[in-house]
Amino acid sequence: MDNIIYKKIDEIGVVAVLGTGSVGASWIALFLAHGLEVIAYDPSPNAPENVNDFVSNAWPALCELGRTKLPHPPLDRIRFVSSAGEAARMADVIQENCPEHLEIKKQLLYEVEAVAAPSKIILSSTGGIPPSAMQEACTYPERLVVLHPFNPTHLIPLVEVVGGRKTSPVVVDWAMDFARSLHKQPICLHAETNGHMANRLQFALMREAVACLQDGIASARDIDAAVRCGLGPRWALMGGLLTLHLAGGDKGMQGILDHAGQAIQEWWTPSASVTLTPELVQKLVNAAQEVSQGESVQHWVKWRDEGLVDVLKLQEKLGA
Repeated sequence: MDNIIYKKIDEIGVVAVLGTGSVGASWIALFLAHGLEVIAYDPSPNAPENVNDFVSNAWPALCELGRTKLPHPPLDRIRFVSSAGEAARMADVIQENCPEHLEIKKQLLYEVEAVAAPSKIILSSTGGIPPSAMQEACTYPERLVVLHPFNPTHLIPLVEVVGGRKTSPVVVDWAMDFARSLHKQPICLHAETNGHMANRLQFALMREAVACLQDGIASARDIDAAVRCGLGPRWALMGGLLTLHLAGGDKGMQGILDHAGQAIQEWWTPSASVTLTPELVQKLVNAAQEVSQGESVQHWVKWRDEGLVDVLKLQEKLGA
């Protein structure tokens, strides 16, 4: 329906956040940092307390990055309501983070579609469900678009914008602009695919890491060190395609493919089958204990977020 008028970005004041687990709570922190109010819905009785704790812990990093000038999070700008429909009815835009199951998402969308004006855009955080599949539950499918963030959402700049077959191009452009208004770096995918794109990239590497662990090629610590000390520093500045281009010297991409194309073909061809058998799951659990050195997840989350601030500042300084 091309005649629908959507609110301009600077007219958005209230966001409905449907689902306030780690992704939803992280979105809430970012929305608050950018002066937005939040109407939240989550069926968990502990959701309000958990969100307040998450936002309070996330706030120092947002301050350090200059995303907000408020020294303390405005927790009074978060309001929990008793249903997804109520949240959708009260907000200017709807942001969905419910569990990664198509039927659960469809049920929530049925509820939202029954009450939300057609001009309210629905942004889904789904990490891999194609938007066209979710649009089957929509009366106004043209307003649904994927805005897929990366953990931790309030810090990592990347978001993937993915339209479905029935998504209006106007809505895709709106989502790109909304992401930029939140200090995000949006990328627009031209086609739907399971896992979108960035998950496919990261799990290709993850698959090989697990294969190396399975085959006993190196310890869990050394497998992670190969990324952290070798690949990671480069990838903080440039992606894999530019990395490969620079590896070819003056002749660039053509040079490296002429020189090592056959070897590269062998390196990127999977050499082992990786299946999450009970034995492999136990290996991964043991590996997690090894790389975390027995410290709690909360310890490493705090360490990660503090370190990310420094990495993101460097990227911004270099224009990466």
